[in-house]
Amino acid sequence: MTRSTTLFAALLASAAAIGFAFNTTAAKVAYAGGTNPLSYLTLRSAMAALLVLTILLIARRGLRLPLRQRLAAFGIGALLALYSYGVLSSIQFIPVALTILIFYTFPLLTSLYMWASGRAQPTWATGGALIVAFVGLALALDVTGGKLSFAGIALAAMAALGITAVIVLNNRVVGEGDSRPVTLHMMVSATTIFAAITWIAGDFALPTTASSWAAFSLGPLAYAGAIVTIFIAMSLAGPVPTSLSMNLEPVASMLFGFLALGEILSPVQLVGAGLVIAAVLSVRLADARRTANAGEESQ
Repeated sequence: MTRSTTLFAALLASAAAIGFAFNTTAAKVAYAGGTNPLSYLTLRSAMAALLVLTILLIARRGLRLPLRQRLAAFGIGALLALYSYGVLSSIQFIPVALTILIFYTFPLLTSLYMWASGRAQPTWATGGALIVAFVGLALALDVTGGKLSFAGIALAAMAALGITAVIVLNNRVVGEGDSRPVTLHMMVSATTIFAAITWIAGDFALPTTASSWAAFSLGPLAYAGAIVTIFIAMSLAGPVPTSLSMNLEPVASMLFGFLALGEILSPVQLVGAGLVIAAVLSVRLADARRTANAGEESQ
């Protein structure tokens, strides 16, 4: 892998992180114009599934999966639907940046799972990162002030746990194979779930203003584009370097939240957010070093 290829992959992953952040902020703008999380998620998942399907057809890759793998992918898609709903419902109660900050603790939760399951040995560095992240969250959420909605925090925490489960299970289902057919099945499953719940509840709502229509259209498009961009970045540089660049999403969420929604974090909250981002980045850097060392030992 050349340095230029690695840099290009990092730029793609950074663009994907910005796309994900834009999508979340756009959702809140769309809500202000009359739509709701289920309607937004139904459109977003459908667009993502169609785009992944298009990429697979262009690449002439097979869509079929063995029955066991297909059923597992559909099940993981249900978890994907759950955590997606948690993220896009949480932003109705707390600032977008704080929702994404809580959500982005999933690398730390994944490390905790790896320790608990015996798949990895605890390290002082990761343990220290967990403590720093906990302190940072306490500052960012202003736990002593009691001003934030518990529902918003709980929904974001549910989303973080949900994506942790998706990552753990998805690694088992995909293995060394192509992740795109599995992702397509997951997206189809999530879209079906959102569409069914929306239809049963009779809760599909379209925006009523020009700005909310723009957000309702562009947000899901940015999400779908970000997913495809991530695939390209991972194919160029692998999952670990790609995940490092994804730490840009919380920062981009703060910026979009300020520019589009006027959401302002206090200086103490910004310090807390910085601590959480630094803690997550340190864990991902440690993962990158372990992966690189393992690759050198296998050669």
